[in-house]
Amino acid sequence: MVDIRIQPLYLASVIALWIIFYHAVYWLVAIARDRSLVFWSVGPFGVTIASLREPPARRIIAQLCIAALALMALVYINLFLVVPPPISGLRPDATSRIIAVAIPVAILTIGRALAILRDHRYPIWGEARVLTRAHKSLATGARIYFTRAGRAFLHDRFGTTPNEFLHMVR
Repeated sequence: MVDIRIQPLYLASVIALWIIFYHAVYWLVAIARDRSLVFWSVGPFGVTIASLREPPARRIIAQLCIAALALMALVYINLFLVVPPPISGLRPDATSRIIAVAIPVAILTIGRALAILRDHRYPIWGEARVLTRAHKSLATGARIYFTRAGRAFLHDRFGTTPNEFLHMVR
């Protein structure tokens, strides 16, 4: 008989940490590897990036895999190494551990993959994507950070600085 005990507040905070961590790793890989990145923003609803071009499939797969591997390590640490765990009484055998770690990783990775498929179904790239992402970021109160390439893009396309561009988008 298995005696599983769940500490609800602790588990909820750990799940929130997992979600934030997964998305942070996912977007850090995107920010680090995107040469056409115009800006990235951080707000109450997460991180948003605006690129001029669609990312290659290899980079999308790398983002998903690296975020999933990092989350696997964090989930394992939280469930099996931290004392007390948010869920106590989990069976110590390898199969149970693999299943316990794979469930949150699969949920977050599948959710992100579905969002990627939605973006591919309704693609918007280039100037239109930059304008929409900037407008949405400003509407949610996000802080926007322009890259060097982004500042050059704004100067070439719109003849503006980042501050002038943000005032124009509002």
